[in-house]
Amino acid sequence: MRIGLFSDTYLPDINGVVTSVELLRKKLEERGHDVYVICTYPGVLKVVKEGNIIRLPGLEIKKLYGYAVTTPLHPLLYEDIEKLGLDLIHVHTEFGVGIFAEMCAAKFDLPVVRTYHTTYEDYTHYVNFLDLDVIDSYAKKLVASLTKVFADRATKMISPSKKTKEMLLRYGVKTDIAIIPTGTELYRFKKETSTEEDIQKVKEEVGLKEGQELILYVGRIAQEKSLEMLIEAFKILKEKKAPMKLVIIGGGPQLDELVQSVKTQDLEDYIYFGNKRPFDLVPHYYHSADAFVSASTSETQGMTYVEAMASGLVVFARHDESTEDLIQEGENGFYFDGASELADKLLAFHVLDKDTRKKMADVGEKIASEYDADVFCDKILKVYDEAIEEYSHYFTLKETKLKSDYVIVTLEKGNKESEEVIVSLDNFYNMGLRKNTKIKEEVVKELKEKEMDTKAYRACLARLASRDYSIYEMREYLKDKFMIIDTKQDEIISKLIEKGLLDDYQYAISKISLFSSKFFSRNKMISNLKKVHIADEIIAKVISDDGDEEYKKALKRAYYYQSTIKGKSLKAKKDAIYRKLLTDGFSSDIVKRAIESLDMSEDILREDITLRKEALKQKKHYMRKYSGTELRNRVFRSLAAKGFNYDDIYAIINEMEWKDE
Repeated sequence: MRIGLFSDTYLPDINGVVTSVELLRKKLEERGHDVYVICTYPGVLKVVKEGNIIRLPGLEIKKLYGYAVTTPLHPLLYEDIEKLGLDLIHVHTEFGVGIFAEMCAAKFDLPVVRTYHTTYEDYTHYVNFLDLDVIDSYAKKLVASLTKVFADRATKMISPSKKTKEMLLRYGVKTDIAIIPTGTELYRFKKETSTEEDIQKVKEEVGLKEGQELILYVGRIAQEKSLEMLIEAFKILKEKKAPMKLVIIGGGPQLDELVQSVKTQDLEDYIYFGNKRPFDLVPHYYHSADAFVSASTSETQGMTYVEAMASGLVVFARHDESTEDLIQEGENGFYFDGASELADKLLAFHVLDKDTRKKMADVGEKIASEYDADVFCDKILKVYDEAIEEYSHYFTLKETKLKSDYVIVTLEKGNKESEEVIVSLDNFYNMGLRKNTKIKEEVVKELKEKEMDTKAYRACLARLASRDYSIYEMREYLKDKFMIIDTKQDEIISKLIEKGLLDDYQYAISKISLFSSKFFSRNKMISNLKKVHIADEIIAKVISDDGDEEYKKALKRAYYYQSTIKGKSLKAKKDAIYRKLLTDGFSSDIVKRAIESLDMSEDILREDITLRKEALKQKKHYMRKYSGTELRNRVFRSLAAKGFNYDDIYAIINEMEWKDE
């Protein structure tokens, strides 16, 4: 396998990321793999090539790990990267080299594995110059957002600890995350690798006095490491005249500040700063020490604890998730929460006998053995194999067709089969989709699941273009026509409301206007609005309680019915109008008032004509079955039922011609 390790920091730098990258490079090459390291160096002129190492020029940022940060734009280097014939890219940074790695992966169609080495939310103080909570909160949210973007672009993620994985999941990262602590070449930390001369040199360098115990810290000198707590503890130890000396090995942005602080407090006999040390010399410092200490809670996995335990040291640490599997209180180390407690526990450690210390050291060495470099490499290779296999099933976004409120994306798999998926504009941009990018199968599955939501939303827009709908009506439409869960229905409804496309108040106003044009009663208006679940408070706002207005509508409605009811007597017509107005929802009092106001003079004048027409109609109807007296009786009863006056009926029947007469 040909592997590219991309990192913003590498040898001769000394830090956790470098340790991980260098160890991985070495172990992969031992297994016969071709490994190339693409990193940075402090320079601005040209790319430097050293065998399988390619160094990009960058600007050294002392407050940011001391890394040389480079631009992600290196177009002239693409040809060199292509010639490497990489099978996979493993990214160890989120900065310039990391972005360049992603660009190379996209250009050369390669899977990306990303290790998240640093919990950046613990480093937001570097940009919070005013020490304001609001700035810190915003910075942490930005870290979470950017981390999710980088992580979700990777084929596989590697977390050095359970703590870091849980943090990534909290950020919303969806890429599969494997927990793989960085391994250690444990043999480097065996006591026998340091001679008595090596140890004596260290003790002379740090100025260790006869009878003093050496308490070691190895790591970055920066605010997030809480070294002030260690200094405060040794200030207490000085006051108690404890025979101990703190030796701090490492570099970083807070080095000068802390050196001056120690000098000002006259603690130089108790605290020594050794700055950075070459990789191969660091074990000598472990082997010269009596115990190891760190007050940091920003570690992703605590590899210096592993190195210390592999070196046979008892360790002191603050309570943190990253140390839960490493340190057992009283078994191989001690926990502390402040300077005073640390000082007390160091004094207690000082009086422990050799046998107890040896037992604790043995427990620590056994725990450290689980972090062997070969185990680490085997786990990484397993992730590589999974990433390459998974990547072979990725889709390529070949085409995008932008519509008014959605995008049609054309996806193509390795076998060149293509399919189109409708994606909302929000999802298209929020998911970072763009032409010619690789998309995971689970992302495609998610897009297809959301496609129904997009279709449902568009269907709602189409319906709203033709007429207004209440929220209830639109929700019922979604339930009947689309197989989407209630929460998705809620999202669509909420989106339509936010855009002002669904508004029960405006809907009610519109309906009231329509109902009024048809002279609906107040009760009928309310009934119709309640059918579509318009809230009572909205109904109360849009419907007037004006009695005169209600009477006017009833009267207009009565005149309409008067013109449409035919073939009835004046009394029957009034009864019919009365019933219809009641059915329309008008109150009995309003109906009586309206009917009393009707001008029925024309109906009165036409009563005789109406009676004659109806008599002839009924005679024609009944004469098919009856004759003589029975026929006349049938016509009489029919006309009487229609409300005509009895005397008028007798008069008309007597005037009519009957065959039996």
